[in-house]
Amino acid sequence: MPRASRGAPEVVDALAHRGQFFRVLQQTERSQTAVMTIAPGEDGGPPEEHAGDQIVYIVEGEVVLTIGAQEHRAGPGTLALIPAGTRHHVRNPGRAPLFFVTVYAPPEY
Repeated sequence: MPRASRGAPEVVDALAHRGQFFRVLQQTERSQTAVMTIAPGEDGGPPEEHAGDQIVYIVEGEVVLTIGAQEHRAGPGTLALIPAGTRHHVRNPGRAPLFFVTVYAPPEY
């Protein structure tokens, strides 16, 4: 897995990893960047909670993102913050793949 250094963060072409279900692209001691692709009609797995904050940025496709008790339907350009300890779930209701970038702080995986 690529590691970013403290002085000069690594630059990665996130779009080059479209199609991979989950891939960590960068990591430091305090954060981690990953990409995820979810096929049409599929989801990212069961609802989950993380010890740290998670940021999700939708690059392509449609998403139904449940954060706590609220369901959000959105598309490209959507940015979501999932606070630490908040139950959440990601689902692709569309006909095209859902591709997004996610940041975990601190690193999750």
